[in-house]
Formats: sequence, C-alpha cells, structure tokens
Amino acid sequence: MINLIVKLVFFLAIAQTYAQSGTVRIEVRTNVNKFTCSCDEESFVCREFDANQKVLKLPLASFSCPKRMIEKDLVELFEAEKYPHISIEIIDYVESNSIISAAIKITIKEVEKVYQLQLGETYDSEGFYFTGSQELNLTDYHIEPPVKALGLVKVKPVVDIEFRIPEEFVIN
Repeated sequence: MINLIVKLVFFLAIAQTYAQSGTVRIEVRTNVNKFTCSCDEESFVCREFDANQKVLKLPLASFSCPKRMIEKDLVELFEAEKYPHISIEIIDYVESNSIISAAIKITIKEVEKVYQLQLGETYDSEGFYFTGSQELNLTDYHIEPPVKALGLVKVKPVVDIEFRIPEEFVIN
C-alpha cells in the first residue's frame, strides 16, 4: 500500500511539473546523438503591437540545455550577442471541425519564415495552451550547422521546434 501511495505522489508531482507553464523546446540532432534545449514561460517576452498582433520573444540566453557547454554553443550558433531572441508570431489561425490551422512566423537572426501548421489545444489547472511543432532548416536562417570534435560530431541542418504557448500570448 505504501508503495502505491509513493508511486501516486510521484506521478502527481511529475504531472504537475509538466502542467505548470508554457515552454518552447528546440531538438537538435547530430550524427552521434540528439539533445533538447528549452525555454520556459517565465522567460517569454510578449510584445503586443495592437489588439490582434503579438510576438513571443524567446531570449536565447534563457534556454536550458542538458550541459552548460551545449548552452554556450547554442548561444554562439544563433549569435545571441547580436540577435538575442527567437521570435514566434501566430499571424492567423482558423478553427474548423475541431482542427486549428495556423500561419506561424518564426524569426531567427532577423530572417523571417512563415509556416503553415496545425495547432493543438491543451488545458490544465493553469489554463489553456496552444501546442505545435515545426521542423526548421538552419541554413534557411543563414546558420551553418557546426562541426565539433575535429569533425567527428556534425550537427544536422534540420532542428525541431516544439511549443506550448499560453492562450494570453496568442489571443486577447
């Protein structure tokens, strides 16, 4: 019985951890392995231009990676000193038959790309969230995938960006 209670408490603690806030994750793959860096909601900067247009800015320095050296490489790769943010803007979205289609603009190093994708919806005790993911080719943003360890480790040019954005960052 105690074992069951411990498992239940552990499960609830984990569920609460994942249900507390928005997040944006970037998954990077190399020829050796893959890793994920994430930026949590408390670091988001929402710039509102008018009632219908908002841009979510993600400070590159706020991304947390599995190792400190990877965080340093990420900041260097995206030239964070010159371009300190990645921006995500939901330009337009339409809900039809329980499917949300959206036009998303992602800006990295002042290069803007618009993607069409489907958004998901999720609810938890903290509120309503839009979810989605998109593959990005680094070379589209004038980023040369790095090579490390004397050429033994090569970063793949395509990364995945996955987001869970609170409703208030998208709509009023």
